[in-house]
Amino acid sequence: MKDLLPTMRPRLLAIAVVVAVVAGLAASARAAPGAAARLSVRSTEYGKALFGPSGKVVYVFGADRGSTSRCYGVCATAWPPLLTTAAPLAGVGVEAKLLGMTKRRNGTRQVTYNGHPLYYYEADKVGKIMCQHANVHGGLWLIIKPNGQPNTAKGKMHM
Repeated sequence: MKDLLPTMRPRLLAIAVVVAVVAGLAASARAAPGAAARLSVRSTEYGKALFGPSGKVVYVFGADRGSTSRCYGVCATAWPPLLTTAAPLAGVGVEAKLLGMTKRRNGTRQVTYNGHPLYYYEADKVGKIMCQHANVHGGLWLIIKPNGQPNTAKGKMHM
């Protein structure tokens, strides 16, 4: 038995990793149906704006038509959509009646505010707005005010 232990150790470790990953996936699958994105309002250098559950500001995309997203592929890599699996929730200062969802091509649900699909900018940090008023991927990217209107203040683009 003592001779088998060194050869079995890598296999046992691999089995433990697989079990941990499967358990994690199962737990997240159970949690996902009840998960709802909660938006909040915070002050920024551009005035009050909406923030997603990650603590990052959210943007709207000028190329979107109504609540239909036009940001896919490379665009969605740089500007990930704010997704939810349940009706989004309004934090303090967020107008609940302006919250909604739209279905993306892959069937996921994207949060909307005043009919605008919402996105993050992947390089933003919590509390740091890197791409206000950026014209990229065929449209203008703007943060959104609590009243549902895009904030057209000129910003600094840090791409």
